[in-house]
Amino acid sequence: LARLAGVSKRVLYDMFEDKENLLYRVMLRYFEQNREHWRQQSAGAGNVLEELFMVLGDMMDRSEQTGRLMESLRRFYPALHERLRHEGIERNAADLRKMLQQGIGEGLFFERFNPDLAIGALYCTISALVMRRELVLPSGISEREAFVQIISTFFPRHRDPEGAPV
Repeated sequence: LARLAGVSKRVLYDMFEDKENLLYRVMLRYFEQNREHWRQQSAGAGNVLEELFMVLGDMMDRSEQTGRLMESLRRFYPALHERLRHEGIERNAADLRKMLQQGIGEGLFFERFNPDLAIGALYCTISALVMRRELVLPSGISEREAFVQIISTFFPRHRDPEGAPV
């Protein structure tokens, strides 16, 4: 975390008495930097679906680093871990919901598409793949390839309610 904040560990421990609050602020900054990267990365997307694929793909690429940080917090600061986890889930779900609703408005998803159901199902599946390692991958398929296929299943590009290409 000190490296992410651009300071030495000694500075962190010498200058800040409330380590938990400091860790909280550093992690919020880390997550905000990720969000800023996603905004910049997806600025040239042709539509919200392309933006969604870009953002979720980058999330997958960063999942190992983020997972290590969160696992350290879970071990040493369990209350802080839970707070950040819940806040992150809420924030990410709100962002994803906004993107999905925009996609409905743009005609990329059928009108009765339920963003909350899609978000819940996607989170369960991705956490089984990335966090809990419960999803057994076929031989020769990387986590990244599986992730792309899962996202494509949840958010098929340009399909009508019956699944036919548009």
